[in-house]
Amino acid sequence: MSKVPFHSPDPDRIPSANPVVVDYVETIERMGAAGPEPSLQLSYGSDRGQWLDVYAPPGARDLPVLLFFHGGAWINGDLGWLRFMAEPTLASGFILVAGTYRLAPRCKWPAQIDDVTAAVRFVSEHAAEWGGNPAKLVIGGHSAGGQLTSLVALQGDAPPLAACFPVSCPFSLEHGDVPLESEPGRVYKYLFDAREQDRDASPIHLAERADIPFHIMWGDRDLDYVIRSSGEMVERLTRHGSAVTHEVLPDSSHFDAHVALGRADAPWYARLREVVD
Repeated sequence: MSKVPFHSPDPDRIPSANPVVVDYVETIERMGAAGPEPSLQLSYGSDRGQWLDVYAPPGARDLPVLLFFHGGAWINGDLGWLRFMAEPTLASGFILVAGTYRLAPRCKWPAQIDDVTAAVRFVSEHAAEWGGNPAKLVIGGHSAGGQLTSLVALQGDAPPLAACFPVSCPFSLEHGDVPLESEPGRVYKYLFDAREQDRDASPIHLAERADIPFHIMWGDRDLDYVIRSSGEMVERLTRHGSAVTHEVLPDSSHFDAHVALGRADAPWYARLREVVD
């Protein structure tokens, strides 16, 4: 375990030129700049993509922990995309651990799920050192981060977890014969070495394994495949008798759903508190 004064974004990331994405990144980075700085920056592996920011209040003791991962289509994103969540998470009585992972195409699948699994184990093992309670560890993420944490929660390789909170998550990465340059087609262009990997990377096929509560949130103007797979995931979890709640944000896009977590009064945080009470 090592500490550094600052973690820089991965130089091999592929930033989006889409004006909507650019505006989203500028918005959350501006919001984050006004918030608290991390208490610690820690590596959970030897690669430059394996880092965590820990936001813990002074004198923290036995607090629940939220481990949350950024999105970015598995090819973009960094810890700076999550700093804006620190203030509302701390106000909710949680420690926030923001996580990043190795990005594609420098590192192909399954590097990303291997990293998030390792990060979950690392946080569970070390949370008490930061004043956290590993028995009250909630994992979640936005978009790609939600897919990764959902898969970790369902595969059965994780330490005990309190709940999973994916936001605007693509629960199925099986997109079929789509153009590589399309929004869903990027998984075949950048993430996977073989198209057949898309099924194993899709949390929706493991819904029957759920043994912890899920809270699934997306926007009513989200990406079509996010809306479709999120609704189906809720149906499958419900059918299998799993504890699942969901929230559809009105007049909200894929990115609005994440930006909404900059407010401490967001219902999402109320649900977060409920699962550890």
